[in-house]
Parts: sequence; C-alpha cells; structure tokens
Amino acid sequence: MSMFPETPHVRDHTGGWRPVRDLDPDSVRCRREVSLAPTRYVADRLILRTTPGDDPDPLLDLLRERAAARNLELEEERLERAASRAEAPRPGLALHVAGEEGDVWDLLDDIASGVDTGERKRIGLDHVLVAHRNGGGLPVPGDREPAHRIGPAPRRLLGDGPAPWLTENGMRRPVVAVVDTGIGPHPWLDGDRLVIRDAEVDGRPIGTYTEDEPDTTPDGLTPYAGHGTFIAGVVHQMCPDAAILPVRAMSTDGLVREWDLTRTLERLLEYHLRGLAGGDGYAPVDVLVLAMGFRPEVVEDDDYEGVLRGVLRDLRRAGVLVVVSAGNDGDDREVFPAAWAPHVRRLDDRVEPLDPSDLRPEYPPILSVAASNPNGTLADFSNDGPWVTCVRHGREVVSTMPITADGPLQPQFVGDDPLRESTDPDDYTGGFAQWSGTSFAAPVLAGELAQELLERRQEGQEGHRVTMAWRAVQAVTGLPEPVAAP
Repeated sequence: MSMFPETPHVRDHTGGWRPVRDLDPDSVRCRREVSLAPTRYVADRLILRTTPGDDPDPLLDLLRERAAARNLELEEERLERAASRAEAPRPGLALHVAGEEGDVWDLLDDIASGVDTGERKRIGLDHVLVAHRNGGGLPVPGDREPAHRIGPAPRRLLGDGPAPWLTENGMRRPVVAVVDTGIGPHPWLDGDRLVIRDAEVDGRPIGTYTEDEPDTTPDGLTPYAGHGTFIAGVVHQMCPDAAILPVRAMSTDGLVREWDLTRTLERLLEYHLRGLAGGDGYAPVDVLVLAMGFRPEVVEDDDYEGVLRGVLRDLRRAGVLVVVSAGNDGDDREVFPAAWAPHVRRLDDRVEPLDPSDLRPEYPPILSVAASNPNGTLADFSNDGPWVTCVRHGREVVSTMPITADGPLQPQFVGDDPLRESTDPDDYTGGFAQWSGTSFAAPVLAGELAQELLERRQEGQEGHRVTMAWRAVQAVTGLPEPVAAP
C-alpha cells in the first residue's frame, strides 16, 4: 500500500504531466547496502549534476550505456541559464527516460551501486516536493478554516515610490520572494505597491505557472488553495513595508518536481542579479521563503549534492536569505531542503553551531523553521532536530486567503432568517483563515529578517549584501557570524 495520497501525475514547466511513483522500501529491489525510506519521485526522470563546461562526463556516458542496454531512450534537458549567467558552468541535466517500464529506479540503483560515493552524489531521482501545511482536508484539527482578524490592516510607515520595491525617498524596501502557489486577490495585497505582480524574466513567468491558476476543481477547493496567499499575509503582518514577490512554482495540489523547483530558483536568481545591476523592471531579492520539502530514499543521504542544493547556494552567495519550513511529520528525520541548514544547538537567546566550520562568511546559511503552539511549546505535528535553526509560531495562525475561495460545502445550520447560519466551513470570501503548519512558521522568520534589514537601511547602514544578510541573521536568530580567514 502506498504511504502517500494517490497522485499518479504532477505538472511540469512545459505544461505537460509527469508520471509519479511512490518508493516502498519493503518491496523495491536495491543492490546497495543502504537503508531505504519512502519517497515520491517522477517515474521517468533522473537529475544529473554535470561536470563544468563541455568536458567529457564519465557518469553521463555510463548512464547512456546502461540505458541503451535496457533499450531505453534518453532525452536530455539542460538547466536553463539566462543572459547574465550564460558564461557560468551549466550544472544540471534532466534526463527523460523512455521505455517499456517508464520507471527510473532500477536504472539509478544499478548505476549508483557501481560508482564511488562522490560520483553517486551527482545523480538522483527527480523528487516530488510537498508543501508543508498541516492536515489533509476538511475537517481536520489544525487544517484551514475561516476566521476573523480583528483590528486594522498592517500599516506601512514609508511612502510609496515609483516601483513596489522603492520608498518615496528612493530607499530600497526589502523584497521577500514567496515561491509557492501564487498570491490571490485580497484587499491587503491588491494594487501595485505591495505585491510585485507578473514578474518575468525574458518575457516569461519566473515560476512554472502564471498567477491565474484556479483555486478550485469541480469537487471544490483544492487542498492547498490559498497557501501562497496565506504565507504572503504572514510576511505582510511581520514587515508591512516589505515588497512581496510571488513566484508560482506549484499548483494548488501542493506538489512540485525537484527539477522544476531548481529551474524556477535559477530564474529567480537571474531576476535578482538583473535587479542588482539596475535592470528595468527587476528588483534585488532579500529573503526567499520555501514552505515545502522531500525526504530522500536513502536515509544516510544527508550530503546529496544535487542541482537544487547548488542553486540555493548560488542565491545565498548573491546575498539572498533562504528560509525553509521543517515539515509536519512530527519527528526528527531530515527533510530537504530544510536539512541543508547547519546543525545547531538552540539556547534561550541564541543558536550555536555544532560545527563552526558549517558557517561560511561568503554566504549566509539556509535557515530552517519548526512550528510552535500558541503557548510556545513545540507543535506536535512539527519536525525538529539539530538541523532546525529556530522555532516560530505555526499553529492556528490567522492570515489572508483569496476572497474568491469558496468551496461547495454548506453551513450545518441555516435559520429561518437568511442572515443567521453556522460557519460555512470552506467559504473564505471574508478574506481570512486560521491554519497550522511549519509553512506558516517560516514566513514569520522571513518577515523578522525583512524588518531587520529595513531598519538597518533606515539607519543608513551599508555594506556588501552578504555581510548585511549575515548581520540580520545574527540579530534575529542569535546565530554567530563566522570569522573570515585572515
């Protein structure tokens, strides 16, 4: 029996659908002496981190040879690089495998069993990442439900400039990229001065999807409808003067392929670099929120050096703070990309690295976030472990929902007076919901980092983007800045 909900296909950036498989450790064949765990992957794709430039790649040659021996055909897709990074090595290759079975596991296992550890880390499955909201559907304790938010909307203190990321005096606002399901219509998030709508690179959306994907199906609201809008509302409450950049990497099924996420982040990096260079219509990105993750099939594979890890490192080298949710499995097994954060010891007012060499002065670390209850205790659904940087509020959070989100369920009670009824459990046209998950703890930290960067800019503090990012990390989390080598 599958350990995952039934999902036979997942969308990709071409508009097509890729077949999905669930790896069951009890039934799959494995030639290696490793401990396997359940994972979900694209059945006909492998991802290879290639060697720089046009040098021959023995691992790619081996892959082609073993595929041919199985009468499988390989269709290669290079990781896209836009103009400003055209001369950089192209580190990624997706390999579509066509054949009778249409499942790459046996091919991958065959190759991985015959190469050394360093080579094995360059090739892997195209994992399917799942967004980190709690609960599987209505009605589930901790899952979304309509809510009121009492009080006025968050108020910006700085006047608007000619672009959403500029104030009236020309200072750059912090830009928080929400790579998720997009941002739907809401009074807080409408207009053109808070949300950077319809951002593009070379005339195409940064992410896999455009912003006009529907929130509903014929059966009602999709499980993750409003997920990105909710995250954006949390960021806005934490830092009202931030600009929010929606990057739609997944549909409202909450699923995204590892390859498509890597491609999206590569395009986001291009958008950011053009913003740094002053390109018209582009803005530098300060903080990135990722509320999704996957667990690899090899339990010991915490050092997997795939292309996703590489592009996240490239973003951080360019001064982007990366905040990732820890996941909602209620245990301590590592979830990626959150578990690429440095292992730490959390104390009352600071965070200490277990290995100081994990902190690098040339780029800030990935910051992973667990979820707490309203009383400050760790939420029962939240993952935790030494790979979790910090804990933020993540249970029964109130934030924004698209005012178009209204499913087919009806109130249990409707009185003779048509204005009197019980709560309609899937009517979010009031604009707010209560929801739980590490998905909603991560934007709390992202908003705190944005606010710290904003206050430093208001004080006139300047410096290299990586240096300023590190100072914000130290101020908000207590994680010490590394000392650069003399």
